[in-house]
Amino acid sequence: MSFFDKLKDMAKDTVKTSLHTTKDITQSAVFKAAINPFIRKYGQILAFKIDSRNKAMLFEIMLKGEARPVRVNVKKYQFFNKEDKFFVKIVRVESNRFWIDAMMNTFIVDLEIELPKELNKPIQAIM
Repeated sequence: MSFFDKLKDMAKDTVKTSLHTTKDITQSAVFKAAINPFIRKYGQILAFKIDSRNKAMLFEIMLKGEARPVRVNVKKYQFFNKEDKFFVKIVRVESNRFWIDAMMNTFIVDLEIELPKELNKPIQAIM
């Protein structure tokens, strides 16, 4: 492989990564806006970041009654659909609050959670 071929491949990889990052930033903003109305009675999402390449999400939520935001790092997720319904399955997750970490790893990990229909379009964008 010539120097120019290597340079061309590097340029392609850089463009791919840049486009992927831009897509994730856009999708993160859309998803954050779509989710906030559903959790309004519990709190508000302050930050939300999707890494679709690694199937990971990181979000910060300010829960009502909490003094500081809760940080949840979904290290592995799966979105899928069955019979025109969308589901998410959390495979690995960590939180900066022990009780949330314990609760999610006990009750949420590996559970197929049906998502509201209003989230169908944002989910389809990141599948």
